[in-house]
Amino acid sequence: MTAQRILICLHDFSRGGTERIAVGMAGTWAQAGRDVTIIAGSNDGGLREGLDRRVKVVKLDPPVRRTLLSRFRLAREIGKHLPKLHPDVIFLPGNFHALLANGLREADARPVIALKISNPPLPQGLPFAKTLFRRFTRAVDGFAAMNSGLARELAVLLPNRDREIVTLRDPVYVRPIAEKPRREAGRSILWIGRLEPQKDPLLALKTIQALDASARLLMLGEGSLGEDVQEEIVAMNLRDRVHLVGHVREIEPYLARADALLITSRYEGGPAVAVEALAAGLPVVSTDCSHLLRDLLTSAQAGRLVASRKPADLAAALEEVCAQPRAPDVLAALAAPFEPQACAQAYLAWFDSLVAHD
Repeated sequence: MTAQRILICLHDFSRGGTERIAVGMAGTWAQAGRDVTIIAGSNDGGLREGLDRRVKVVKLDPPVRRTLLSRFRLAREIGKHLPKLHPDVIFLPGNFHALLANGLREADARPVIALKISNPPLPQGLPFAKTLFRRFTRAVDGFAAMNSGLARELAVLLPNRDREIVTLRDPVYVRPIAEKPRREAGRSILWIGRLEPQKDPLLALKTIQALDASARLLMLGEGSLGEDVQEEIVAMNLRDRVHLVGHVREIEPYLARADALLITSRYEGGPAVAVEALAAGLPVVSTDCSHLLRDLLTSAQAGRLVASRKPADLAAALEEVCAQPRAPDVLAALAAPFEPQACAQAYLAWFDSLVAHD
């Protein structure tokens, strides 16, 4: 028995990492002959533009937009569609969507529910985090951790192991660049991410301030801290050194022009942008925010993982990385296991095993 009908639940089509990966894999699964449907609370966000035409989309009407408690309502509304959609597998593409699981199970006991763990399962500082995680994921049949470190955390958190925990890599989509743009004089540091507290974009500003005046910072992304970042750029007198671009459709030309990628996140499951950078031959300097980065940045050519969150320490690591010779072949080899087709097929094999054992 195979997971022929796959239902992906999204709150909307925002350009977050988990949503982007889910949309990309949906296309690959549809190409493989599976019946793939995305059900979304709203059309908000721009990711739907690049969706494979073979993937069906069900948009809730009236829409359910993001609020503090909207995921519980979203689960109820999606549940009303399950009898007609009749999925074999319901895929929840990240921690954010984990809160849908119990409501979906109450609506329909038949389909397998598969959850991808895209960030550490226990956020720091959240009281009763273990109890809450176990309670809100009690309807999940299988967990896919993005890397071995997250899988180990899950194994400790769910000691009875009555539900399957697997390690599956996220695919990384990097388009080849026909003609590499000319790199500018001076050091060009690239930062890519949502302008949200988790990503700590203000630390990126402090880091560039700690470098000498020849260094420039280019920031790609949008988010709730956009105005704060703009105000800090002015307050820190960085208007000539920091350029806040916003969202871009393709990051590859920016990767080609940069000297290093800077990641300042407080925590991450596995930042795909780091793999994208390595695939493009760009070294990475990052805070110690992810198990995946510990597995990736295993050579000096790949970059540095900085234990502290001090701007001066991040700046020193950037100085070292920008000064060393580039090793694009070494970096591309580190990114090779994240080839999209293989990663998406691994997910299909896992879905099939969950359905077969249900």
